[in-house]
Amino acid sequence: MQGIYVASDLANLLRAYLDKHQIDAPSIRHQLAAWPPHAQMPMNVWWQLLEDMQGLSKEPALGIRIGQCVQPQHTGVLAYLIMHCATLGDALLHFQRFQKLLHNMSDVLLISHQQALKLSWDASLGASTQLSDEVFVSSLICFVKQIVQGVGLQPVAVHFMHPAPCDPSLYQQLLGCPVFFNAKQVSIDIPLAALSLSINSQNPYLLELLAKQAEALMDKTAHEDELLEVIRRFCAGRLHQRVPTLNEVAATLHLSTRTLHRRLADRCLNFHHLLAETRFRLAKNYLADPRLQLNQIALLLGYSEQSAFTRAFSAWAGISPQRFRNRTLSPVGLG
Repeated sequence: MQGIYVASDLANLLRAYLDKHQIDAPSIRHQLAAWPPHAQMPMNVWWQLLEDMQGLSKEPALGIRIGQCVQPQHTGVLAYLIMHCATLGDALLHFQRFQKLLHNMSDVLLISHQQALKLSWDASLGASTQLSDEVFVSSLICFVKQIVQGVGLQPVAVHFMHPAPCDPSLYQQLLGCPVFFNAKQVSIDIPLAALSLSINSQNPYLLELLAKQAEALMDKTAHEDELLEVIRRFCAGRLHQRVPTLNEVAATLHLSTRTLHRRLADRCLNFHHLLAETRFRLAKNYLADPRLQLNQIALLLGYSEQSAFTRAFSAWAGISPQRFRNRTLSPVGLG
């Protein structure tokens, strides 16, 4: 069953860290070996594995160090697809498009801001753990450096949602840029000038083949759980009239409220998160249409007041709806 997941290929990333530091960890290795490649590991299993590794090593900034062990085989087809793009900007667009092959905890946002491209993750389904955020941010930075090797690429800044650790300077040292904590979203700021950098291993033929494979995998994933799709469609179709409830959805599906609640819990979801995710996705689509006023969008999403929509969207995206619209309608080329 599809819920909040990470790609099981990431088990090999954890194993690579253990091997690099010659850590036995038989219990953790046994759990990692149980996951076949190209499967979906529940997010809570991934979180627990990271916590088990932290309990074993006690090393500060462990997630950053794990991420620095990343290799293409640790992230499946997504990594190989990115490796064959022409420029870094093109690679980031493909990453945004196909990130759900790696995990579906949150959507990727790409927004130009001053002299940087802000790559951030919305928190509409809730926040991830500190260790998991560290692994994904560090992995992405490390992998980007690998595919544009030799140009000394460094991020402008990194932002984490968790509180500052005892030694924040260690994070700056490991990531090679200023690092900020207690942010509203996890994000990486990349210099706009870097987006035109060439990828060392670019190959348009392989890119086309892998993009087709990624599309097929995304389509398969999207249709593996019809229950979630039915709920999303129901919510999207009702929001302009009123905010749907769990009881209404359950009745439509001919299920008891308790059964529907349990089935969502089996997927590490609840109705509130699914409704918020649906609203956020619809909001981004509506904001891309300049004909719609913000008060109209608020009504379409089931908000009685524009201010309530603004507060909700700002919590999801880290910026106001108007700023999001301005940046979306005035995009900076990604190379």
